[in-house]
Amino acid sequence: MKRILYFIVLLISISSCSHRIVRNGYQISKSDYKNCEIQITKFINYNDSIEKIGEIILGESGISVSCSEAHAIEILQNEGCAINADLINITEETRPDLWSSCYRCKADFLKYKDPSSKPFKSEYYQEENLNNRVSDDRVRNTVVGIFAAVLGFALGYYLFQ
Repeated sequence: MKRILYFIVLLISISSCSHRIVRNGYQISKSDYKNCEIQITKFINYNDSIEKIGEIILGESGISVSCSEAHAIEILQNEGCAINADLINITEETRPDLWSSCYRCKADFLKYKDPSSKPFKSEYYQEENLNNRVSDDRVRNTVVGIFAAVLGFALGYYLFQ
C-alpha cells in the first residue's frame, strides 16, 4: 500500500497543468498578454516581405491535463499579441497520440514589413474546426486510456495470480 501511495505522490509531483513553453528570440511575462486578432497558419513559405520576430516551442511538461490544441492556440495568440506579431506560422506539430495526450508544436511569430500587406487566411484554425479536432483527440485518448487500463489490469492479474 505504501508503494502505491508513493507512486501517486510521485505522479502528482511531476505533473503539470499546461504546456512547457520555450521562447526563442524574445522574452515576455504573462502580464504582457493582451487580446488582439492574429492570423494563424501552418507550414507556409514566406518571402522577404515578412520578418520573423520570434519562435516558440510548446511541449509537454510531464503528465499534463490542460494541453489540448485549443489551449496551445490560446497560448500562441497571447504570445503573438504580446510581441505585436501579425501572423503565427506553425512549422511543426504533433497531435496527441499513444505516448502523449498533449498537442505539441513549434511556431514562428511573423511581422509584415509593409503594413498594407494582406494577411494569410486559414480556415483550419477557425473555432468550429478547432473544437472538432480537440473533440476527436479526446475521444481517441479516452479509448487508448481505457485500453491501457484493461490491458494493465489483465497483465497484472495474469502475472500476480
